[in-house]
Amino acid sequence: MNQYKVRYIWGPQGKLSATSEEIVEAGSLDEALSRKSAWPVERSFHGDCAWAKNPGTSLYYVEAWEAEVFSGRPPAAR
Repeated sequence: MNQYKVRYIWGPQGKLSATSEEIVEAGSLDEALSRKSAWPVERSFHGDCAWAKNPGTSLYYVEAWEAEVFSGRPPAAR
């Protein structure tokens, strides 16, 4: 089982808020997101993150559950 950081994001695209963050164990990003929502899942090109976005929202106002692979380490500085 892999670990994924899952959080709920919402708000206008320029100022998203994130709440309900937790670490979950699942076999895939799809499985981790399906535990939170039945919304359609869209994965990133590299497959290291995905979101289940409310199909009733737009590009300007988002409501979604977001998941990313969790390594247990802080992200590298850019």
